[in-house]
Amino acid sequence: MSQTNSALDTQLDAALVQQAVDLIAPARRIALLAHERPDGDCIGSALGLAHILRTLGKSCIPACADPAPKNLAFLPGIETVAQSLGDEDVDLVIALDANHLYRFGALHEQHRAFLDRARILNIDHHLDSPGCGQVNIIDPTAAATAEILVLFQQQAGLPLPEEAALCLLTGLITDTGSFQYTNTTARSLAVAAELLRHGAVPQTIVRPIFRERPLAQARLQAAVIEQARTSCDGRLIWSWVTGETLARCEATPEMDDGSASTLRDIAGVQIAAFFRSYDEPDITRLSLRTADPYNAAEICCRLSCGEGGGHARAAGATFHKPIQDTIAFVIAELEKELDR
Repeated sequence: MSQTNSALDTQLDAALVQQAVDLIAPARRIALLAHERPDGDCIGSALGLAHILRTLGKSCIPACADPAPKNLAFLPGIETVAQSLGDEDVDLVIALDANHLYRFGALHEQHRAFLDRARILNIDHHLDSPGCGQVNIIDPTAAATAEILVLFQQQAGLPLPEEAALCLLTGLITDTGSFQYTNTTARSLAVAAELLRHGAVPQTIVRPIFRERPLAQARLQAAVIEQARTSCDGRLIWSWVTGETLARCEATPEMDDGSASTLRDIAGVQIAAFFRSYDEPDITRLSLRTADPYNAAEICCRLSCGEGGGHARAAGATFHKPIQDTIAFVIAELEKELDR
């Protein structure tokens, strides 16, 4: 893994890159963790890096506590994503796209003792990420963890096979809303161009992610809009989904993906809140989308007493109370936020 010059302005700390290379080089078997309730960035990053590391002769175990959304079925290697670390015969753990080990859900719960002693390389782009590894490469200016991985690949002089390029472009496209969100930068587009040069085809990603959807998902999105409520002269909007909603629409939990962004796209909205509660009646999850100057990550972290975070414009949180109680509390706080 020799250092090479890159056409990209990598902007990663050279010392951290070298420390990460030093962790990877002797590792024989590497686990790549994607966070619970996976999205295109965490799964694309785990698979993309696995494809890169396999070219170096590494045995890789991409792992995620929850199954990947069906619209990611096109990703090469998706069938290799495990939901457990098995016998824990792993030399190195690479924790991707999450700011705390608990964000890996059941993987963390099942393998807590192992993860407490494991060598961990953490690569993430969330604003509030303290780092959960011995080496932490964290860049909140990156639009996606996949963007950081391409910079790391370039700076460390690693190969970039076509399968990896497609997986990493998936992470970049999904976290930027196909380059529509404000987190898109000139560097994001340069990274995307590099991935295209290595064989990634945007249409392969865009069609299943943004254009095609099952009828049940369309019904679920219609239900989200139908029961949406507003206040603060339309600047605040919220909606919710429960297990009953899923059953009525014949939908599955992962089909609620994108609901918060759909609410945010309503004209005049500055803060959009989407609440969901399925199998556990005393646990409610919030997805928050905001416009400037409202910081979604800060709001989620504050309202959930630390069980939340994310990005300035998109974040989430978990509340240990029923959905209607959570809605009442959060909406009251958001109305205060907008009235300041």
